[in-house]
Amino acid sequence: MQKCEIWARAKEMDNQDSLLSFYVCPSDGSSFEISETGLKGQRQSYQFLREVNGDIPDFRAADNFSDGGLVSLEMYDFDGARAVYRNFLSWMFRTFSADEDVFRLDLVSRLNLKPNSRVLITGCGIGDDVFAVQKCLGPEGVIFASDLAPEMVMSTHDSMANQSGDGLCQISLSVANACNLPFKDEFFDAAFHFGGINLFDDVKGAIAEMARVTKNGGRVVFGDEGVAPWLRDTDYGRMVIANNYLWAHEAPLGLLPFSAINPSVSWVLGNCFYVVQFDKSAEGPHINPDIPHVGRRGGTMRTRHLGQLEGVDLKLKDEVVKSAAEQGISVTEWLEKAIGNTLSSKL
Repeated sequence: MQKCEIWARAKEMDNQDSLLSFYVCPSDGSSFEISETGLKGQRQSYQFLREVNGDIPDFRAADNFSDGGLVSLEMYDFDGARAVYRNFLSWMFRTFSADEDVFRLDLVSRLNLKPNSRVLITGCGIGDDVFAVQKCLGPEGVIFASDLAPEMVMSTHDSMANQSGDGLCQISLSVANACNLPFKDEFFDAAFHFGGINLFDDVKGAIAEMARVTKNGGRVVFGDEGVAPWLRDTDYGRMVIANNYLWAHEAPLGLLPFSAINPSVSWVLGNCFYVVQFDKSAEGPHINPDIPHVGRRGGTMRTRHLGQLEGVDLKLKDEVVKSAAEQGISVTEWLEKAIGNTLSSKL
């Protein structure tokens, strides 16, 4: 039987390297002290959801949910939600004639995991993605999985109790808002989410949070319902959207953070779900903005952007262009020379 061992180990360790030290208060980033009933930060405390073979902290104490969060809780946090969700998944994979295990492992393969990777899974649902990721990790790997709905987290926890075998990586569960994660910057090798982000109160913030807690060079993969653009105005697309309004959502490419590089988007399951993936780079995309242009205008990307001066009379501008051409230099060089000469004459 597999147990959620992280908290038990943390209780036994007093040094700053304990796994406990990697959870931080989502409201102020402070570290925690652990007790029998929960976690205590500098200004905010969080109770354990329940203790069964490990403690599950509930980090939602300070959250005020808007429409999306309330809808998510209504859909996934009630007695019997597990069976309803499982029935929906069974219907969905039969509808798209897809093998669920093969599908989930294909998504997970996009994370480029190593056996010792530390992985974040938000919106863990009943745990299917958690166990798909676990298959790609060795015993030294770690999974931190969370969901906004306690019922979903407990479903994952109960499924863990039915696992057996050696070499399984550790799994730590929490109840948390994906828009306000309780982790340090650059803690994870990869972050994953599939299904649910369309209902988040702050989709841009949730994507930014996944990027924030992912290491420089790590990978973020997320997806949800969203019919491919070329299908929306077909009978196929209209039929799908009529079945579930969430399929009308579009892939939120405009909400990716500046740190996203090498992004790509694809559509899966009958082109009815988008999957977005990108690598995280703290520096963002690379350019050299100081390479000079060859030609009439001259200058560089940086000077054309930051070095613009106030507008001048069009006739005067034409004269500048003509004078620069006669001297065999660019307009930028002509202006810099003229301005420099004027300024130096005043010294």
